[in-house]
Amino acid sequence: MKILYGVAECFPFVKTGGLGDVAGAFTGTLSKRHKVYMVLPGYSRIDRKKFGFKKLKSPEFNIPIGNSEIKGYVEHTKINDNLEIYLISNSHYFDREHLFGNGTEPYPDNAERFLFFSRGILELASHLKGLDVIHLNDWHTAIGMFYLKEFYRKVGKIKPETKSVFTIHNLGYQGIFWHHDMYLLNVDWKYFNPEGLEFYNHINYMKSGILYSDIVTTVSPTYAKEIQTPEFGFGLDGVLRKRSKDLYGILNGVDYSIWHPWKDKFIPFKYNKKLFSRKVKNKLEIQKELGLNINPDKPLLVMISRLIDQKGIDIITPVFDMLVSLGTQIVILGTGDKKYIDFFNWKEHQFKGTVVGYMAFNEEMAHKLYAAGDIYLMPSKYEPCGLSQMYAMKYGTVPVVRNTGGLKDTVIDIEDGFDRATGFKFDYYSPYAFYEAVRKAVALYKTNRDEFNKLALNGMDTKFSWEKTVKKYLELYRK
Repeated sequence: MKILYGVAECFPFVKTGGLGDVAGAFTGTLSKRHKVYMVLPGYSRIDRKKFGFKKLKSPEFNIPIGNSEIKGYVEHTKINDNLEIYLISNSHYFDREHLFGNGTEPYPDNAERFLFFSRGILELASHLKGLDVIHLNDWHTAIGMFYLKEFYRKVGKIKPETKSVFTIHNLGYQGIFWHHDMYLLNVDWKYFNPEGLEFYNHINYMKSGILYSDIVTTVSPTYAKEIQTPEFGFGLDGVLRKRSKDLYGILNGVDYSIWHPWKDKFIPFKYNKKLFSRKVKNKLEIQKELGLNINPDKPLLVMISRLIDQKGIDIITPVFDMLVSLGTQIVILGTGDKKYIDFFNWKEHQFKGTVVGYMAFNEEMAHKLYAAGDIYLMPSKYEPCGLSQMYAMKYGTVPVVRNTGGLKDTVIDIEDGFDRATGFKFDYYSPYAFYEAVRKAVALYKTNRDEFNKLALNGMDTKFSWEKTVKKYLELYRK
């Protein structure tokens, strides 16, 4: 099969979060058996020299954006015979410090930036022979599904035999723009209606991806059910219910060549189940590196996350001092909302030697914390799939999670059978429910280390294989 995969970020070329990890691992695994054309925006942050990108003479194209014709070109590199990477490039749109916006504010021209990218993907697709599937991801590429169905197929630029798959990685980010931006699309206003692109008098790119693709997927079975409800649907639950027969939830996998304590190039002391006793050496090393009080028996709570409400930060802060009073050490790694950055900076000052707020994105430190931690905190308000809990389990760091989305699908609660349990879950989204779950985990760590370590070792046995994920996607592609 020949699959074109369009996405806004991909490790190792450019990454801001989990979407980048997923795109890199998924296409790498898929390309072991099938031809994959990965398409990314031509961000200036991508190291052309390192990855061997060259500008192609063809195709060059002009995308109508409003009253203008915006010129684009394609850059290309080849990873192997089955995996080629293309960049849709334009310096005005993609020669910027950040991918999506400055800090917490999106770029004001994101509607046209990702309209240009989405149509650029289709222009490239029209030059690639024998494509079986066009697979687009999240709101950044979603408007491409509208143009594919309503224009490119109808005028014969892309054959109707080329089918489309659209994946929702996080429904909370939809690409919603004011209705005056319709002029950017250069399409008839007849499409601006509740059965089309209109969403409460705005344009909704995510909605177009859901409506106009042949098949819709998301990243865990539970999340596929949740997003069809008002609580998790962000206003699109009705649209998703209409497409329920074409909606599939497929759990993401983990790239264990990168995320494995026996292979990890970033951690000082490698270990596995048989050498689990070496894990504590990583804790001692991180205590020393971060200025925590040196104590191998102190339970170390870690969290690696965007510091936003979705990740449950708003239920951590009210009980943070109570978590410290349990006799723990806490390290929070991440960036996000200023109020949370300020909060954790203050707590580090207040609890010197006990709390560290590492307010930055640091890949190496993330690996070290997974290896050093005893308990991993992930109290998400909602979680489409989540990778952090999977990483934590592989490193023998016991997760405390809210029972939602992919967290529900991947973590087995201690109440569901100790012999197979991998962590602690709580249901109600509240500071106290979260605190109680952490208190139970800390109590088990302090009173019965052997039983606590059994949970950690069970987690190390889990395997969320990309091979399994890709197999399910191939079944959908053939369908």
